[in-house]
Order: sequence, then structure tokens, then C-alpha cells
Amino acid sequence: MSALLIALVLLGLNSYRKLSLENLPSVDIPYVTVTTIWPGASPEDIEKDVARRIEDAVSGVEGMKHTYSTCMENAGNTMVEFVMGTDVDVAAQDVREKIDAIVGELPAGCERPAIAKLDINAASVATMFLSGGLSPDDLYWEAVNAVHDRLASVKGVAEVKVIGGAEREVWIELDRDALAAAGLTAAEVAQTVGRGVLSVPGGRIREAGTELAVRFDAEYRSVEELGSLQVAGADGARRYLRDLGTVHVATEEVRQRSFLDGEPGVAIKVVKKSDGNTVETVKLLRARFEEIRRELPPGAELRWLQDDGEIVQANVDNTMADIGSSVLLCAFILFAFLVNLRSTFVVAVTMPITVVISLFFMQLAGLTLNLATLLAIGLSAGILVSNSIVVLESVVRRFSAAAGGGRGARWAAARDGASEQTVAILASAGTNVVVMLPIAMMSSLVGQFFVPFATTTLIVNVVSIFISFTLTPMLCALVMKPEGEQTGRLARWGRGWDATLARWGDAYGAWLRRVGSRRGG
Repeated sequence: MSALLIALVLLGLNSYRKLSLENLPSVDIPYVTVTTIWPGASPEDIEKDVARRIEDAVSGVEGMKHTYSTCMENAGNTMVEFVMGTDVDVAAQDVREKIDAIVGELPAGCERPAIAKLDINAASVATMFLSGGLSPDDLYWEAVNAVHDRLASVKGVAEVKVIGGAEREVWIELDRDALAAAGLTAAEVAQTVGRGVLSVPGGRIREAGTELAVRFDAEYRSVEELGSLQVAGADGARRYLRDLGTVHVATEEVRQRSFLDGEPGVAIKVVKKSDGNTVETVKLLRARFEEIRRELPPGAELRWLQDDGEIVQANVDNTMADIGSSVLLCAFILFAFLVNLRSTFVVAVTMPITVVISLFFMQLAGLTLNLATLLAIGLSAGILVSNSIVVLESVVRRFSAAAGGGRGARWAAARDGASEQTVAILASAGTNVVVMLPIAMMSSLVGQFFVPFATTTLIVNVVSIFISFTLTPMLCALVMKPEGEQTGRLARWGRGWDATLARWGDAYGAWLRRVGSRRGG
């Protein structure tokens, strides 16, 4: 039994090192979103030609409960709700297959729908800000190429969002008079550019046992080259693109800006994976952040604004500190009434060991250290000490009868004292099981937030029962002595304190009897 307890303690310590630290418990919400971009379309067009087609396509997906569509200018969003218990990953794949089958039926100019599962666990864990004496497009280029790509490769990172700045793009500003003279429209020029600027496979060439891939490359390497693109006019004559307008590099139309204390720049938000460790991810991000700062060009400054790692780590540290404080307070109160260092030592050891062993079983159950599970551990501190004290009191009474019987008598007294309290402890813990077990079996959306709390409470209760019937009597047999064998100043002071408490108890009992005998008129 000693070897088993030592192994469980070591496994618990190792689990504390491996357990993922999160702010909230992992919740799998059965929603899948389908977002479609259609530039220039009205909400009515998107509702009629896009949203309805998507809703009809996903209506046959297994487990689908409801669909909700939101249509606005240039975009539409369809949310597909599934019944609780549905595997969201499988549901998202089924929706993707249904959408792929109707992509060809969507209107021309409509972008391919983006499909994603709604994941509240994939939250932003860190925010940075890139600024300096660079132009908006240079800042955006640095944010995308020097910062985004480096942060995206960090373990546990799901997405890096770049907010603000301006991306460089090629602008073609057409001359209205030149277009009219050529008998062309802006749409025809746009179609010509779309067909003329591309790179596609052109087949294969086989010669003398060698096969070569052929590619049609019509991409342009410079703005001047793009100006040489030929556009056929209404009269059949061909004109160069530069004759119809000007071609130059500019920045895209600014739709969003980022400022820090009035200074413009680019905000960078890092989103972790749903199963990622918040604290570990933030640590890795900080290390990569320092590397990027040293490699930025002169004039650019990358600043760390905030992260969730400190908050999550503080929650864990504070909870563990509170548990330690409760252990010390319980030990102090127990010592104040028993005036026995040995019995105080037994309780002070069994409580933290119960928590440590519980961490191992929490890891086996797939739980993380978050607000719900930490709250369950903190509230279970009273259960830990109550079970140990019940067994301790029973063993102490047995020790008085086994005084002078030697080591074997003490082990027998510890075994009998623990066995005597079996029904009482099981009944006490059974009330917690009756309350928490139905909560741990909840399958509703709200239940997913309570299941980690209830499961952790059940684990701590079971481990507390195990410790009460194993470690507590073992420590009693090893370190405690019968009252008759206790000598020294502390033992004499303890007996005097017990006599004082007994007198106070007798006086209080007499007062209660006197008050009870005087009935009101």
C-alpha cells in the first residue's frame, strides 16, 4: 500500500506539470457557420440566390436541428445548429461536402463559401502592436511577412489576425474617354485582365523516355509589363492597357485602422487552438516575440500589449495558495483543540496528498485546470479534512485501549478504528455523489460548463475516501502514541486544556438545562 501511495503522489505531481491551464472549461458547441462573400450584391440577392441554396443543401445533414441566415451588403452568413452530442468535426465535414456539391450553382462573382465550426475555446490569448516611422503599407508588409508567419508556427497557435495597415495592390485607373473611343466598358477590361493574368498547367511532353511538365505562365513581373496587356476593342483593333488608363501600385482602400495612444500601426491578435495550453502557448509566444523584435528593420517597433497567460496562471496559483492556507488553518484549529502535534501532522499531510492524487485522475478524465475545476478543488477542502478527522478520532479512541500493547497493537487499533467509521464516511461522501453524479452526466449546452466542476468534485471525494482508509490509519499507527504514553510539557499542557474545555462544556450544559426548565408563561 505504501508503494501504491508513493506512486500515486508522483503521478499526481507529474500530472500537475502536464495539465493544460485554461480560463474556462472546454465546451464543444454544435454550430457550424457558412460565410459567403458576394461583392456588390444586395441583401435581397444574397438571401434569394445564396442563403436559400445553402440552407436547402445542408438540410439533409445528419443531426441538423436548425439553420439561421443573416444577409447583408456583400455578404451572407448561415449558421447551422446541430443536436447536442453531435461530433462538430464530423458535422463540419458533412456540411463542407454538401456545399461543395452546389458551388457551381452559386451566382457568378460569388466567392467560395467559408465553412468553420463555432469554437469558443479558440480565443485570443495575446495582442501585439507594430508601429514606427514606416508607411502604412510597409507596416502591413512587415506584420504579414516578418511577424505573422513567425507567430503562426508557434505550437498551440491556431490563427494570427492582422488588423490595420494597408496592403499593396495594383490599381488600373481607366480613362473614360479612351474607353468610349475604343467601344469598351470597364467590365470588359476587367474580364480581359482576369483571363490574361494567370498561370495554369499546360500538359506534359514525353520525349525519349523523359516526361516534362508544361505550364502556361501569363503572370506579369512588373507594372510596366502589365501595361502591355492587349485589349480587343469593339472594332476588332487591339489596344494596350496603358492606352486605356494608368497602371500603378497603390494601397488598398482602408476599411479598418489600429491606433495605440493616438499612434497609428498594425494590431496583431494571436488565437490559440481549442485544445491548446494557454499558459504554455503564451510562454512560447513571448520567446518568439523577443526574437522578432531583434530582427525588425530600423524604425519599426513591436510592443506586447496583453495576454491571458498571466490571468490563468494567477488563478491557478491563487487557488493552490488558498488550498494551502486552508490546510494550515485546519491544522491550527485541530491543534488548538487537541494540543497534539502528531494528530495535527496526520491531517496536514493527508489533505494536500489528496489534492495531488486527484490531479492524476483529473488528467485521466481529460480535464484541465480552469475556473470550474479549481473552484471544485477549493470547495472540496472541507470534505478532505472531515473524513480524515472522523477516522483520526476513531483511531485515537482505539489507541487508548491499546496502551502498552506495543507496535502490533497500534496497527490493529488503527485498522479497527478506520473500519469502524466505514459506514459513516461512505454515507457522508455518498450525499455528495448523489448530488454531483447527475450533474456530471448532463448533456445540455449549459451542462457542459458544469460537468467539469461536478466531475472534479466526484474525483476529490473518491480520493478522499481512499486516503481516509489507507494513508490516515497508516500515519496514525506510525507517528501517534496512546494518551498514556505521551509525556512532556506539551502533553501535560494538553491534558490541562482538555480539562478546561470539559469544565466549559459542563457549565454550558448546565446553563442549557436551566434555560430549558424555565418555560415561558
